[in-house]
Amino acid sequence: MTSARTLSLILLATVIGPSAARAGPIKDQWAAETSQTRHGRTVRTVVTFSYDGQVRNGRALWLVDVRCETRAPGTGEVSAVTGSGTAMLAQGSWSGNAPPIGDVSVIEPENDLQGGKGRLEVGNPACASGLPTIKRSSEGAAAPTLPKVEPTGRPWMHNGSMVMIDPEAGIIAYRDPRASLRPAVSVGSVLFRGSLKPGGGAHGTAYAFKQGCPPAPYPVRGRYSDHDYTLTLRGAGPVRRGCEVIGYSAQSPHTSLLFTYLLDD
Repeated sequence: MTSARTLSLILLATVIGPSAARAGPIKDQWAAETSQTRHGRTVRTVVTFSYDGQVRNGRALWLVDVRCETRAPGTGEVSAVTGSGTAMLAQGSWSGNAPPIGDVSVIEPENDLQGGKGRLEVGNPACASGLPTIKRSSEGAAAPTLPKVEPTGRPWMHNGSMVMIDPEAGIIAYRDPRASLRPAVSVGSVLFRGSLKPGGGAHGTAYAFKQGCPPAPYPVRGRYSDHDYTLTLRGAGPVRRGCEVIGYSAQSPHTSLLFTYLLDD
């Protein structure tokens, strides 16, 4: 009979400095960790996603490194297997392949349609998989920047700016930001990432911009109507003191995001 499993998962978003092992300086890095107890042995998996500026087919290409450890009972002896590869974000799921370990994916809770708890999966029996709990950057740590993408999809208007909405990628990116935003926003800046289903629900993470500050993420939900040619996303927006996010409020100007389809002539 299979013994009871103890699951724990920590998803950590941090920013680090340059790394000589990469094609370019590491701009963003975050990690997902999970552990399970199997027949007295502790199996631990750490999946690290790093971004160094690479883009493939208009999407940010992330580097993914996986380490799976098994600790023997009593002796504490540790054996490990590792793998490295690339990953992309699509429809709210970070998915990639890290040979020789294999497939790996992480769904954050706000993008999980199956109960909203999220999931980390590694396609190798030597690794642990499990439900995530999210831990943001530790207090005082630098906030992550958001890699730009090549805007793809169809043109929509949002608050005087032209954006591109790509339902397949689950991304809304600026194509022609209005003049008053341009000190903080440029072509390719990501306004939203998550799940976009025409004629159905939309949910994920939106980003609020301020000149000289990193984008501030916050969860949003809404309705994507392909009949009325509208998309509305709502969520308590960030409140800042300088660049620091000190809370979230329904009175924030970022609380309601309305998009209207830019019809062809």
